[in-house]
Amino acid sequence: MESMTDLAVAISRAVGQHSALSTRLPGLNLYRSATTVVRTPMVYVPTICLIAQGRKQVHYGDKSCSYDPSHYLINSLTLPIEAEILDVTPGRPYLGLSLAVDPQVVSQLMLELDRHLAPPASAELPDIIAASGITRPLEHAFIRLLGLLESPLDLEILGPGIQREIFYEVLKGPHGHLLRNCVASHAGASRIAPVVHFIEKHFEQPLDIDAIAQQAGMSASSLHAHFKEVTSLSPMQFVKSLRLHRAHMLLLSGQLASEASYRVGYGSPSQFSREFKRFFGVSPRDVQTRGAA
Repeated sequence: MESMTDLAVAISRAVGQHSALSTRLPGLNLYRSATTVVRTPMVYVPTICLIAQGRKQVHYGDKSCSYDPSHYLINSLTLPIEAEILDVTPGRPYLGLSLAVDPQVVSQLMLELDRHLAPPASAELPDIIAASGITRPLEHAFIRLLGLLESPLDLEILGPGIQREIFYEVLKGPHGHLLRNCVASHAGASRIAPVVHFIEKHFEQPLDIDAIAQQAGMSASSLHAHFKEVTSLSPMQFVKSLRLHRAHMLLLSGQLASEASYRVGYGSPSQFSREFKRFFGVSPRDVQTRGAA
């Protein structure tokens, strides 16, 4: 059997037999799976993701991005995606982690970097997700960060510095502009980021394309074109995806389907049930039963 890398050992030790673990460091989550996982809908927030074993394929709209232990993934915008886990066995499980982007830390680093280096040119393509080759300094920073999890005091005192180091390494990398997109007016995604944030805050309320366009200061047709160019989804597809993911969480927590549908902005429970089953492949009642088990 192929030996485990230092990163795989560090993740395996910390995550144990959990399939997912939120660590004491806010925004740092660990993942393990002994089986492959078929395309599963979820919502990605701005984050940096690493894999120590296995491979992951991320699909958004008509685009996709794959990464493995030799690459890290960076996502610059809250985005509904579908993800699948590949190339794993019970003896060699998928091991991965994600670190949420801290806009305040990244903003400060950008100010310091730009005093010494010319800011990078805007990317020609408005990409919002990309995989980049992992460097030794970045990998070692994550290993050291994981090593702090055994000591709450060490994590509290030293963790923020290593977290800052990680963001610094990504900012210097070939897709550093994506990290900048999370916090600054930069490249094609900057026009759409405020729209995404508005939808995130108000998706449970009645929304239509005209209301979103008015908030964005664009015509409905212009918003639709720019939004889809960046996210590969129309604004209303984005709204529906956020609503259904939120409803899925509510059902798992024990809420009735009728209650969940109204809470996430659906006026018709029957429409909610149809769209939920079409999106997730199971009915709201099935998910509710699973949550109550």
